[in-house]
Amino acid sequence: MKKNLFVLLSVLVVASLALAACGTPATEAPVAATEAPAVATEAPAVATEAPAAEPITITFWEQEGEDVDVFIDGLIADFQAANPNITVERTHYENEALRDQFQTASLAEAAPDVVRVPNDFAGPFSTLEIIAPVDALFDDAFLGQFFPGALDPAKVAGTLWGVPDNYGNHLMLIYNKSLIAEPPATFEELITVSKELTAGDVQGFAYNLNEPFWGAGFYGAFGGWPLDENDQPTFDNQAFIDYLTFVASLKTDGVVPAECDYACADTLMKEGKAAMIINGDWSLGDYTTALGENLGVAPVPTINGNPYTEMTAGKYFMVSNAVLDDAARQEAVTKFITYMTSAEVQKMWLDEFKRLPSNAEIAKDPSIASDPILAGSMADLSVGRGQPAAPQMRCAFDAWRPSLEGVMAGTTTPVDAAAAAQASADACVATLGNNQVFVTPEGGHFHAPPQIL
Repeated sequence: MKKNLFVLLSVLVVASLALAACGTPATEAPVAATEAPAVATEAPAVATEAPAAEPITITFWEQEGEDVDVFIDGLIADFQAANPNITVERTHYENEALRDQFQTASLAEAAPDVVRVPNDFAGPFSTLEIIAPVDALFDDAFLGQFFPGALDPAKVAGTLWGVPDNYGNHLMLIYNKSLIAEPPATFEELITVSKELTAGDVQGFAYNLNEPFWGAGFYGAFGGWPLDENDQPTFDNQAFIDYLTFVASLKTDGVVPAECDYACADTLMKEGKAAMIINGDWSLGDYTTALGENLGVAPVPTINGNPYTEMTAGKYFMVSNAVLDDAARQEAVTKFITYMTSAEVQKMWLDEFKRLPSNAEIAKDPSIASDPILAGSMADLSVGRGQPAAPQMRCAFDAWRPSLEGVMAGTTTPVDAAAAAQASADACVATLGNNQVFVTPEGGHFHAPPQIL
């Protein structure tokens, strides 16, 4: 029995050795398997380098001047160098032509991908549903870099339609330091000083008397605004009557010239014959050339303790709705706008053209605070209010102008002018629902408010 047990154990030992010998490849197989992923983990590194991004061309339209176009081309070149798969084709149009061409191209499904335009283009473009809302392209983190006032002018019915690369287009008090050392803080002071300075060929104070864009600041100081919260014109009210009464008194009391338009005030300042005028940030370059160190800039004086609430705006990147249907194109366009509105680029605009930024951090740049002209412009901008972009604003401007002209000419009273402006604006708004967003019943285009950036 012991012998049999010994034989059995011997057989088992031999069998186990045989199994071990046969199983060696199986125990090595996992080693080969554990090495295989090492090859696989290297594959993604090769894959990320191998496929280059697909080339894509995006079309871009703008309406700046020649000197600025050269600057923009430099920005585009920098963007393309950083994004070699993206080509940006820029086309220049004059202001009204760009608007008309974009509308026509959009309706023909041949629109450019992105345009850079004044804020008021958001009204007709959004009404025709030919541009994309900004929240379909950018998140709140991106929009957080802009201070809210810079975004407001591109909103229609609460929706944002454009992204700004600058902020301004606002009016301010511009004065000649050789005629008045310090600007008045209140309009009461301005009236007194202006009368004292007006003598011979020198005018104490002048501005574009019959233009609503200049009138908006006065209207705002009396508590009014051309459009209400529902984007409807508002003229038949006490604030509008008080505003018209006030500006008419400036003329009858001899504070301003009997007749003065934009060219009048502009020429007086350039020739050193005006102590103070109201004009926009777009004019600062010419006045610096004309007056040199005698140029001064300050907020327009308060009226009855209330700020002159001038309209503010900027230039905005707006995107064709068609871009949303192409993921690659949308990505390229958002990259382009992100760069063009970046803090880096806005600092370049500030240094090169003295354009005030829409970026909240660049607005704190020391170059603004250390420059008396820019600091004065920024101080005035801080009390402004975004120019409405809704299509109804064009109706408001067209109704406002003849009523203002009538009061200044003495042919109508402020009360009658307010009622007439309201009736005219309401009649115009009624046509907007009849596919006449841009065109008057006579077939001519509405006149855009000043956008002289």
